[in-house]
Amino acid sequence: MSFAILCSFVITFYVVIWFFDSFFKSCMHYPYYAFLEGTGLKIGILNFTWTTTAFNRFLYRWSKNLTRILRKWYTCGYIFTIWIFLPFAIWTLLTFIFEHFYETIQINNVPEIKAMLPGVNIPASDFWVYFLAIGFSTVFHELGHALAAAQEDVQLISVGVYVFTIIPIAFVQMNSDHLNSLSVTKRLKIFCAGIWHNIATAFVALLLFFSAPILFNIAYETGIGVKITGFTDDSPLTDERGLIQGDVVYSINSCEIKNANDWIYCLHMAHDRFGICTSAEYVSQNDEIMMETIRENDVVECCRKDDLYSFCFEYMEPKVVADSVLPGQYSCLKPRDMIKEKFTKCTEPGGFSCPRGMHCLRPSLNNHTYLIVIERKDKEAVLYLGLPYDLHKTVFIDQYFPRMALFSFFSPSQFEKLLRYVFMFSMGIGFLNVVPCYGMDGHHITRSLIQILAKYLNKNGDFVTFFTVFTVVVGTGVTVPTLIYLFYQAVTLGVY
Repeated sequence: MSFAILCSFVITFYVVIWFFDSFFKSCMHYPYYAFLEGTGLKIGILNFTWTTTAFNRFLYRWSKNLTRILRKWYTCGYIFTIWIFLPFAIWTLLTFIFEHFYETIQINNVPEIKAMLPGVNIPASDFWVYFLAIGFSTVFHELGHALAAAQEDVQLISVGVYVFTIIPIAFVQMNSDHLNSLSVTKRLKIFCAGIWHNIATAFVALLLFFSAPILFNIAYETGIGVKITGFTDDSPLTDERGLIQGDVVYSINSCEIKNANDWIYCLHMAHDRFGICTSAEYVSQNDEIMMETIRENDVVECCRKDDLYSFCFEYMEPKVVADSVLPGQYSCLKPRDMIKEKFTKCTEPGGFSCPRGMHCLRPSLNNHTYLIVIERKDKEAVLYLGLPYDLHKTVFIDQYFPRMALFSFFSPSQFEKLLRYVFMFSMGIGFLNVVPCYGMDGHHITRSLIQILAKYLNKNGDFVTFFTVFTVVVGTGVTVPTLIYLFYQAVTLGVY
């Protein structure tokens, strides 16, 4: 599913519900308004909201039944959020800004920050996983506020979900008078509870992600390679001599692949230039060299122009003088024949050395083209001339192999994908809510912290108001442009 199809689907959905909403409001005025009020639905332009009071009593009872546990839980969350996560978020935001807007400053080990849009920098086919992950993360965030508020006997007015286009946002409405009557510390626990839930959710998702191969070991086998499950529409690997769905890949350029992590690692290593150790006898029998010509980019071409299956190979001089061949000699050979048996690589770090009686021949390619040898189980290897990026972004893989046909309808990789999104969205929601930005939890957290500081310094309410407004304005002025920049960058640069 492309980004255009996804947008068309979303727009069509909202046009349809807007049409029926307008129709029922004009033709069935009173019954329809009674229906909306009874269900808590409210429909707007590219959004709709659902609110309910059905969970209020349940949340209050659950909170009171777990009073001792939850009190300690939210105390830990308040301490961790204020003293660890808040400084981490501010440091990450500032270092991101310095790195992207001041090129002379380079800071290492900064967490990657980017916007995620289905069909733009993540596959549009992941829409439902995207929707479920962000919905779960925001619901669990608001659950933290609701339980923490119930702990302090703050009245819950309602809970609900607001959906803007494809982004679900849960919310909790509390009695503001009850909330403001609490001490500053208790209010901070409530404000930090949602962020603390996001941090805990991200940690659990990360733990389950790394434990997935063990959890599914009974039904699925791993460690034997990766299975090709699909391609993007523009993938260059789907021609008649390329990969096909169901192929099991166990090696890329002699880099062994056992799981999805190995796949990523070997694609990264595929950027290293290498040669193939070839015997002198093979070269003498198969060399089809023509008159050497130099192309404009200084790449030597020594094969016929109409020969699509041969490459020009350059002899690389090894460090061992006895085996050396003068550099600058070339041969026109078919790489597929050179790797029919298990081939031996020769690389620059290894001095381009090969076993005795063999020579290191490296394909003569430009700086933007790589020879990638993809070895498959029970099939001949696939040779691809291009970029490792093409495999990483246009080929979908799975590291799980069902032990029984019964389990083939589901792959744990889908569960892992959901966990990845839950981790990223939980950390993202927690990050956005902890910074001092208007309308976020950070706004209320900032005011509470300044109230504590004012009490310690014996300052009045004007001090609190001034520094709260100043901090929130600065925080909003930094955060909002950064978010706009991230979405702009995702749209203009982000091809998944």
